[in-house]
Amino acid sequence: MSENTTTSLIVVLEGSTDNIETNGKIIVFGSGANLNTVRGLAAEKLGIAGTIPLEDIILRTPSGRILEGIDDVRNQQVVHVGLQEHIKDIIPGPRKYPFVGSVREILPDMTKGWMKMFRLYGPLVNINFLGTEVYGTNDPAIVELFAKESEYFTKKIGLGLDEIKAFGGSGLFTTDSDDAEWKLAHKLLMPAFSPRAIKAYLEDMGHIAMETIKTLEEYKPEEPVEILDWTTRLTFETIGRIGFGYNFGLLESRDTPLHPFIEAMAYCLVHAIERTKQMQFIKKLPLEQNKKFDRSIKLMNDIVDQVIKERKESPEATDKNKDLLGFMLNARDEHNLSLTDENIRYQVVTFLIAGHDTTANTLAWLIYELTRNPEIEQQMLQEIANVGITHDKVPTYEQVSELKYMHRCLKETLRKHPPLRVLGKYCKKDCIVPGGYRLKEGSRCSINVYGMHHNPEVYPEPEKFDPERFTPEEEQKRSRFAWLPFSTGPRSCIGMAFALQEAKVVMAMFLHRFKFVYDGPEIEFDPNMPTTKPDHFYVNIQPRTDFPEPSATPLKTTTESSKSNYGAKPPNPESMVQHIASQTRSAELPSVTFLFGTQTGTAQDYASQMASQARAFGFKNVKLLDMDDWEVLNAGKYETKKNGLQDLVVIITATYNGQPPDHAEKFDKFISAKADEEGHQELLHKLKYAVFGVGNKNWRTYQAFPRKVSSSFLDFGAEQLFLTGEGNADKDIDADFNEWCAHFWMTALSQYGLTIPENQSMVPSASASVEKEPVKINFISPTDDSKWELGQSNCNGEYNAQLLLNKELQQPGSGRSTRHIELDITSLASSSNNGQLYEAGDHLEVMPENDPKTVQAVALNFGWVLDSVFEVDPESLKDVSPRSLAACIRGPCTVKNALTYYADLTSPPSRTMLSIFAEQLSKTSPETADAFRQLIMPDSVDYPVFIEKNRTLLELQKNYPQVNQLELGQFLSAVGVMQPRRYSIASSPLLHPNRAHLTVGVVHDVLKDGREFYGLTSSYLARALGKNVRASLKSSKSSFGLPSDPSVPIIMIAAGTGLSPFRGFIQERAYQKQEGKDVGKSVLFFGCRRHDQDFIYADELNGYADSGVLSSLHVAFSRQNEPIKYVQHQLLANATEVWRLVEGSNASIYVCGAGTMSRDVRRTFANMAKSFGKASTDEEAETYIQKLLDEGRYNEDVWG
Repeated sequence: MSENTTTSLIVVLEGSTDNIETNGKIIVFGSGANLNTVRGLAAEKLGIAGTIPLEDIILRTPSGRILEGIDDVRNQQVVHVGLQEHIKDIIPGPRKYPFVGSVREILPDMTKGWMKMFRLYGPLVNINFLGTEVYGTNDPAIVELFAKESEYFTKKIGLGLDEIKAFGGSGLFTTDSDDAEWKLAHKLLMPAFSPRAIKAYLEDMGHIAMETIKTLEEYKPEEPVEILDWTTRLTFETIGRIGFGYNFGLLESRDTPLHPFIEAMAYCLVHAIERTKQMQFIKKLPLEQNKKFDRSIKLMNDIVDQVIKERKESPEATDKNKDLLGFMLNARDEHNLSLTDENIRYQVVTFLIAGHDTTANTLAWLIYELTRNPEIEQQMLQEIANVGITHDKVPTYEQVSELKYMHRCLKETLRKHPPLRVLGKYCKKDCIVPGGYRLKEGSRCSINVYGMHHNPEVYPEPEKFDPERFTPEEEQKRSRFAWLPFSTGPRSCIGMAFALQEAKVVMAMFLHRFKFVYDGPEIEFDPNMPTTKPDHFYVNIQPRTDFPEPSATPLKTTTESSKSNYGAKPPNPESMVQHIASQTRSAELPSVTFLFGTQTGTAQDYASQMASQARAFGFKNVKLLDMDDWEVLNAGKYETKKNGLQDLVVIITATYNGQPPDHAEKFDKFISAKADEEGHQELLHKLKYAVFGVGNKNWRTYQAFPRKVSSSFLDFGAEQLFLTGEGNADKDIDADFNEWCAHFWMTALSQYGLTIPENQSMVPSASASVEKEPVKINFISPTDDSKWELGQSNCNGEYNAQLLLNKELQQPGSGRSTRHIELDITSLASSSNNGQLYEAGDHLEVMPENDPKTVQAVALNFGWVLDSVFEVDPESLKDVSPRSLAACIRGPCTVKNALTYYADLTSPPSRTMLSIFAEQLSKTSPETADAFRQLIMPDSVDYPVFIEKNRTLLELQKNYPQVNQLELGQFLSAVGVMQPRRYSIASSPLLHPNRAHLTVGVVHDVLKDGREFYGLTSSYLARALGKNVRASLKSSKSSFGLPSDPSVPIIMIAAGTGLSPFRGFIQERAYQKQEGKDVGKSVLFFGCRRHDQDFIYADELNGYADSGVLSSLHVAFSRQNEPIKYVQHQLLANATEVWRLVEGSNASIYVCGAGTMSRDVRRTFANMAKSFGKASTDEEAETYIQKLLDEGRYNEDVWG
């Protein structure tokens, strides 16, 4: 069957009673599809939840026969789709009675009632609440579906929120997700809760905490104090002052009465819960409780309206940066839309309610838990002492950020006592959820947060207070939807960071000053309150006398005003470009050529950026070329100009294992050959030049080729205009390049007589957005069948290798994943010149695909139609980065395919991307635009911190929701194309001539804050099975091939997946030995963590050792408390055996693994050279190893 053959068929859910025309959906799949492909397409079309494993989906004929293979499926016209558990329309739940439904089963305490229902009926329960059907869950797998804003679920106000909407109005919390007012308010208000804004609020938070401490000091140690009263006053005052510049005067003394607003709000919140339990007609009766409800709402509205009126009439009316109210009054979106005064009133009420209540409750509950768990309190006190926080000085942002243990304690408090016990959702479209239950369109759904947080299957011993649940290692074991005190997604609490920072500041300062004492009975929450408040919790407030001494050096306590730099603007690159360009009319400038030697496109991108800058600065004759296309290579020498300025050549090149990149091999041969010619000192006489090298410090050969180029040019008589720059891809290589580039242009422009305006930058990324016209995109009409077909098949390469086997190598309990993968590579072009497809030690280069969920999320965030087809206008590609999508997508392409097969969506946002976003946001969000411009400066120390918090484009959009309007052309210019990943082949062509085996370590990073990131290619391969992939074979013979003579002994040293090429080496030698050839000794040193977890291919290796193919097998286990932990230790322990092979038998050494390991191994061999008398000094030992390298007897294949 050809690659482009497609199959169309109709899928329909099992049990559908209507005809197929009504319920059937058409799916289309290609020749590379397998059963899981069909299952996935059917699930998407028929509303089967993505959290249901594909293997649980069953495909049948209309007669009920299970379809076993893809060919069987292709022969069907209609396929019935079911689940192993069967699709069920009846969701279990208690008995329903007329009028009242199931209320009697869950009252008087609805929280405990729901938990009882889950115990009786399972993780999804149907309850009728006074005539309204509600479907509740405490299962993270179902919660994940309910919580996400999707085509199936959203938030619509109902049940309890209907009553709160009476005074919350169209505030963020009480408005439907599809409401235009909610969308506008959410978009405009997000910047007010950005990390930068939160940091600016810290100063006021600290001062309000100090005021509260002063008031609490009025209590005698023996007096009982209801601490919730004071945490409420504190948090209410905080949101009032920081948010709206309004002082409620709640902290002046211990006898200060409550403000009427608070009393009115408290009544409305309590009464709203009562009203949810009442019949509708009761709410309309002229009862005092209803009248007071209305009076309280009016009082709150009147106070807020007065605050808004006074601000609008004040001199600060247009000060957007003053506070949250100023922001709401002045913020505008890209269409110049703003919030109405009524909507602002509702937002103020919402923030006053939500902004104080969550934190007040959490602080009180944490104090309670510390009185019950003194050992946890002691750890928290030690941490406060170590960071140097005291009660009499506002802590710095850096100090608060270091409260890691307190952060875990707060998360555990929010788990055990979540402020909101229930989150309401609405089903927009029929779907099948885990368990096989069908939820109908229009269903009211309930995420029982309290029930999930206390579900023993999610949190063992749920009533125990255990902050260790929130270490990164523990969090990664759970679904990220298992902890939802602030909800998630677009409907998550935008003030979460505000609340957590406030809680840390307050708790740290409180605990330094006071010891809270409580030895009474267990505290419960009041079920009649809308939020989870401790009921009748009184403490004694005693002076702290047991505060520990620091066990580590405290952080600096110099408080730097977090507001001092707010609104500071970076230099404007456009003015700098115009300033210089205006001078070039009279200035004489040389011809300039930018040469690039690239392996992954980075060097080409940098050269392209500099060429664009040169044109903007007024250079008329600018060339951008491959190093191999430089005209001097054909001419044989540079012709020195007799008149005028000499040419300038800027070379930006990478190196691969010390060798030139593919685009510079001819160039390398030229400079190598010319170096031996007589008179070579005049070859480049008077030519001006500069070099920037692209490399990775983990490689021993770091910058080898760029340094060779620079020294050769000097040797050939060229004049160095500026010092050679070096970029380290293991760190922030863009910063390295930007800094070098800025200084290069400062030198170059000064030398050519151009003055440079003060305080301006020469950074290429800073001027990227002002130098070039946007890429033009032409969208194709669906009536153009031929281009739509081309667009749908444009997938960045040919699917030419079929994945045949994909299995896990690690044992249960390791916590990591390594996959053994086998591919049919019959269709690939050979990397070998000896008649085989490949040679042992070669690489397989795999093109990855982005996860469909990531693709959909990016498209939805930008408002793009995934199926639309576009073409890039080639005339608009001038100066576009060659690494960009715009430069790499050829011909018609769907948006979905561009995002799936081309776009690098998992790398951190580049400075160029931020510069384009900055330009886009200049009018709609100038503060964000200014912040982005600051980040792209070469001297910015904030960019590394920024990308730690914004590791991907999706995280950037989450943290900066204003980054949601971007033309597709701008996106294609800003985002780079994904790069293929090279894997060492773990097999020998002698044993597997048409197959390549891979050993793939699945990258899964878990950060300290609990965020998780997966490697793009490794996770793609891990989830792929039975499908074709895009791949190519790459030769490694020149740098990592077996000796041509099989009798030469080999010493192989590896850790982890570095074993991969050696598995191929060993297979090769086993085959040669079986064929009767003279095979030298093969020794393997291998390092892993534990014998029972990650000793991959253990049976194979032991078998080779038993059969004599491996003359020695030495394994080091780093996590088994043995003296020999790492491979270098095993080398030392067996140094005599190794040295005899190296010196006595001319063995070849091979090292494969991480850069750190390879450096340790190299030091071990240097130590051996000195220990066995081959060298007497470190320098001599290094010379000895270099000799082995030059002879090809010491070979490395390492990575970062």
